Amino acid sequence: MTTADEALSREIERGMTRQDILRRAAALGIVVAGGTFGPLTEAAFASTKIKRGGTFRQAVFGGAGDFIDGQHIVAKSDIVRNVVGFEGLAYFDEKGVIKLSLAEELKAEKANQYLIRVRDGIEFHNGKTLTIDDVIYSIKRTKNPKLKLFGNAAFGAIDLKRIKKLDKRTCRLFLSRNDVTLKEAFAQYYQGVVPVGYAPNSFIKGPLKHIGTGPFKVKSFTPGRESVHEKNENYWRSGQPYFDQVRIINFPSDAAKVNALLAGQIEAMSDVPFAQVPVVKGRSNLRILVSPTGAWTPLCMRVDVAPFNDVRVRRAFRLLINRPQVVQQGLSGAGRIGNDIYSPFDPAYAGDEFPQRAYDPEQARSLLKQAGQEGLTVELASTAWDTGMNEGATIFAQNAKAGGVNVNLRILDGTAFNDQYLKWPFSADYWGTRNYLLQAASGVLKTAPFNETHWDQYSGYNRFESLYRQALGTVEEKKRAQIIKEMQRMEYNDGGLIIWGFKNLTDGYSAKVSGYKVDRGTLNLNKYGNGFRTIYFV
Repeated sequence: MTTADEALSREIERGMTRQDILRRAAALGIVVAGGTFGPLTEAAFASTKIKRGGTFRQAVFGGAGDFIDGQHIVAKSDIVRNVVGFEGLAYFDEKGVIKLSLAEELKAEKANQYLIRVRDGIEFHNGKTLTIDDVIYSIKRTKNPKLKLFGNAAFGAIDLKRIKKLDKRTCRLFLSRNDVTLKEAFAQYYQGVVPVGYAPNSFIKGPLKHIGTGPFKVKSFTPGRESVHEKNENYWRSGQPYFDQVRIINFPSDAAKVNALLAGQIEAMSDVPFAQVPVVKGRSNLRILVSPTGAWTPLCMRVDVAPFNDVRVRRAFRLLINRPQVVQQGLSGAGRIGNDIYSPFDPAYAGDEFPQRAYDPEQARSLLKQAGQEGLTVELASTAWDTGMNEGATIFAQNAKAGGVNVNLRILDGTAFNDQYLKWPFSADYWGTRNYLLQAASGVLKTAPFNETHWDQYSGYNRFESLYRQALGTVEEKKRAQIIKEMQRMEYNDGGLIIWGFKNLTDGYSAKVSGYKVDRGTLNLNKYGNGFRTIYFV
């Protein structure tokens, strides 16, 4: 039976205007509240304004170490080039709900058993049809310890020897332990499905090095300068993408990106410096997209090296940052105060339940004196990878003086920082929005690809990891939340992360671009327009 929404959307396809549709709705006795129709009708109106074609130019901050890989990222420049060409089995929508993408079915049959069925007829950029063999290959590649790919830790429970292929589109995964987060792991943007034969060092060389199923395919790539992506004519989502070409252009600084946006040399940039937001807003031809998220830019203390191997020093340093000041000055108020616990959107988040840490240089002095570290001098390394990194580091350095700590701040370019930051005793970093267990797998566990605080060297780590395993196998949400809160308490008391706040994403774009939505997810610009497939020129 045809609904009123479907009928009206078809009338728009025949050329009727909004006024025509309003009159038709009235004649049919359809009540239109506030002039807004059903989703199909509104989508049909939007499609009449879309200008298909053209070249979209996206600015990024990157360097000579940039790469393209469907299953790995380091800097934001790598992220943008990942999402434009690769897709996973599932994804998070703007509200954080998991939706299926390449998968027709993705479900937990048990806490230690999952079923995957891929959609029929999807093609890779080279014309090869997607099959379950590609999914199995992608899982095995992710789990290859030699590659150190971003998603490795989240797939830790998958038993590679027991994957059972049921037919050309279906397989069953058997896990070595219960893991209730696996569907969430498959929905991460860096878990792209790549074709069988995608070389282990494919971001350097190999015949399948840029082959995915995404809306655009690589035409050319010069690391540190630019990549050009052309429309995938055989893309599986009907009517998408809208652009003929996407250019992802490297710029050396935030100032250079802003100047390019103001001059009309690019259509969009992520992370407009907060001080420059009024400038961008003041241009009638530009827009600002503000998305409240769980993104955070921590200061990371390695718990295994001096002086941070003493928990009293770590606790002192957490008292040496004026959190409201960083949010108000460093983020121009575009964020909220943190309490040294990540994942604020997780239902089990306990950061608001623990005593809020405040700026207390006198108490910090006392702790440092107890640790024999009065008059301490440390080096803090940071870079402009993400808005809030340099700002937080700079204000911390200023605040710490009142506690008798001298901070030598090193602001590095992206390439120099990328090569060393996991080795330095004290450095800044950035993370996007994830739930707690998956974030722990990515940045805290011994097996995490970015174990920035070397938390596995903490004396209580075995207890922490045991709780993690227990939480993965606990299906009942309330029980799992209690376990997670115990893990959070350990990090709150003894951890190596200074999480001073969570920021809004403030991105700039041209008024001639439409389709962006406010997104509480982990990536800028509505996940870069969902890989540039849902945005268009108007």
